[in-house]
Amino acid sequence: MLIFVNQWFRHVDRSKTPACVPMSVSGLRPALGQTRGRLATLAAAALLGAMAAGCGEQRLTDAELSFATRSIAVDPSRALIVLPPGGPAVVNVTQRSYENAVSQTVTLATRGRTPGENAIYAAFLTAADVPDTNGVEGRLLSLPSIEDFAIAREMEERLPGVAMVPSAAYVQNRYGPFGYAFGRGPGGDGCLYAWQRVASDDSLFRPRSGVISVRLRICAPGASEAALLRLAYGFSVNASLRRAGWNPIGDAPSPSPDLGEAGAPIYPLPQASMPQAFLPDAVERPPRVARPKRPQPARTEVRDPVPDRPLPDRPLEGYPTVPPPLSP
Repeated sequence: MLIFVNQWFRHVDRSKTPACVPMSVSGLRPALGQTRGRLATLAAAALLGAMAAGCGEQRLTDAELSFATRSIAVDPSRALIVLPPGGPAVVNVTQRSYENAVSQTVTLATRGRTPGENAIYAAFLTAADVPDTNGVEGRLLSLPSIEDFAIAREMEERLPGVAMVPSAAYVQNRYGPFGYAFGRGPGGDGCLYAWQRVASDDSLFRPRSGVISVRLRICAPGASEAALLRLAYGFSVNASLRRAGWNPIGDAPSPSPDLGEAGAPIYPLPQASMPQAFLPDAVERPPRVARPKRPQPARTEVRDPVPDRPLPDRPLEGYPTVPPPLSP
């Protein structure tokens, strides 16, 4: 740097020297050692200025920060699916937006020993058809499948090591039919995995009006199948898409025609087939079984052996004679 500055001062046109150059450098020509010292000072000052300017340019802004996921955390009150009162508490809600859908993962409180976490996986999809080959790379969400193979793969991922048995019974909640599987995890945890697709009927004159996909994964210590299944019956859809024609649930059903009519009594007693508790930790206690009594050995009466000889008809010798009792 010092050699470069000295060469610059040698070849510079003195007639065009700017006014800011000291006269001691351009005209007075001091000693060589003093000139080199001043030039070194100027070079050091220029270098420090360049470093300071470079540090100012490297200051980061929020716009330059990028994340590995497009999901964001939203308030629990903005969850797409809400469980009935008495169900597990909502820990957090993670939301992701696509060009054709909005999906959420509602994380629930988990107390069991089964690997994984309790959660609701919900998605609101528009009426646009998405090929199966498209996925997150194209910023599109494919419609979650309800085929047996796809459901089994989901359960293996979200309930590892738990033998889940799909139910063959037909069940239906307020939004339509749904499927579920039940199993026992480590330590006696009751585990339920339910899946449902809510969509209106499609026809040639009535185009597709959108789809709601719901998955419910929950495990609780000692919970019964009836208690966990109650959560699948009682959940509610808490949002909708503001798009013309989006109505996968359909119109609200009209009241029963027997409501308010004579000859149609309505009793306040609940149905016997429905479980009474929402709590997932309701323990299904087995009925008490009486313990079998130990078999007692048969008692045998032991008698002294009787000598096989005739009774004496006269007093025996050597024994005292006992008089007979007096008659009254």
